Amino acid sequence: MIIDGSVPTWFAAAALLREVLIGVAALLLAGFGARRIDVTWWGKTGTFALLFAFPCFLAGESTITGRPFFAVAAWIFAIPGLLIAWWAGLGYVPEGLRALREGRAAREGT
Repeated sequence: MIIDGSVPTWFAAAALLREVLIGVAALLLAGFGARRIDVTWWGKTGTFALLFAFPCFLAGESTITGRPFFAVAAWIFAIPGLLIAWWAGLGYVPEGLRALREGRAAREGT
């Protein structure tokens, strides 16, 4: 979708960067002994919106009937979805630090 231009490069980069940062943070937290972190409602909501946005971008650039509808729907889901996903990602920072403290404390038996 990035290669054929269906999805704007800046949007795809912002979504991909967020996923890479969350993935790397999860691996680091696990490696340092943090307890498991549950996915938040905001994280699920952002992902849900993005899962609608990407196919809508693709359909909006196609030759199907209803193309204009999908082009508009893509942005309706994309902008809030990306903002919510980043907001949720920022919310995982204090939760990750708490999980790290609790995981280490549990390992040390205190």
